[in-house]
Amino acid sequence: MSTEHVHSRTSRRLRTEEKIISAAADLFLELGYKATTVRGIAKHAEVSVGRVMAAGDKDVLLVRCYDRWIGQLQSGTYTLPARARAITEEAPPARGGAKPAATSAVQNHLVGTFLPFLEFFAAHEDLSRDYAAALMRVAGKPQVFETLATDLQDKLSSSLISIGISEAYSQASAVALYDSYLGILFRWAASDMSLHEATDALSQSIAFHTQLRRPV
Repeated sequence: MSTEHVHSRTSRRLRTEEKIISAAADLFLELGYKATTVRGIAKHAEVSVGRVMAAGDKDVLLVRCYDRWIGQLQSGTYTLPARARAITEEAPPARGGAKPAATSAVQNHLVGTFLPFLEFFAAHEDLSRDYAAALMRVAGKPQVFETLATDLQDKLSSSLISIGISEAYSQASAVALYDSYLGILFRWAASDMSLHEATDALSQSIAFHTQLRRPV
């Protein structure tokens, strides 16, 4: 079999998978996880049910959709639809009137780095809870724990270095902040935490990790 033929077949498979992920993303956002079916995804993508299952079951497809959305949020190429933005703007304040702990320009910048993800979660709370559950069931490592994590941690580390934190501490703090962000999302998924409360919790973690630290 020629190399050219193998590349052509691989290219067709990737295009088909892209259609399937796009179709799944449309239906998950429109109908939610439970109402979306593999058959419905196949119909929307204009492929067979077998083709969809070859790309993954519903859990795998949901995780792959979130990998795509998170990647778009990190690159700044995803914009919340108007209806979703309205949901986040109308969200009630945190209980007790708590205000975000971040006060410095760098702290606010770091909060702003995470805010699109928190707003996406708030706009699609039920779907995001299903995503958190799917992450527990899916074998392997989703991109949110791999390349997407590395990319965002690099950005966080650069921001910390810019305020005088040593490179070693900034890298460790970037990992800790990323883990805090994921932990807050999972906590949110398992509770009635609001967008404001989630933002405040992350702000407090950011405030701690932006204290100037140098090796002893």
